[in-house]
Amino acid sequence: MNQRKGFTLIEILVVLILLGLTSALVLPKFPAIYDRFKSRAEQDNFFQGLSVLSLKAYTQQKTIILNETSAPELLEIPDSWELNIETPIIYKPNGLCLGGDLSYTAKGITTPIKLVPPYCEAKRL
Repeated sequence: MNQRKGFTLIEILVVLILLGLTSALVLPKFPAIYDRFKSRAEQDNFFQGLSVLSLKAYTQQKTIILNETSAPELLEIPDSWELNIETPIIYKPNGLCLGGDLSYTAKGITTPIKLVPPYCEAKRL
């Protein structure tokens, strides 16, 4: 019995059709997946920036006041976000914080955050 090695034209066409269908279903979802990852990365950067403000006040041995005017230079805030800080949040030179409330609005969704003393650990409400 003599067998040939290789694929028939029909087998190759079936595989190509399956690949085409699969990519037609998956590719349109990539922008949404990218937006989700980007949004999550922006949130992570923001919360990381909040968490190091106590350390920054301690290492620089100065009082840091977080309010709406100082926030852009202290934190990495995306352009599409709107930050709302009702009362200034004070970080003392010893690294302790008096706590406070703030919120940010991204894509029409407002997320309230409570900074819990003594180190202003951020808690989403």
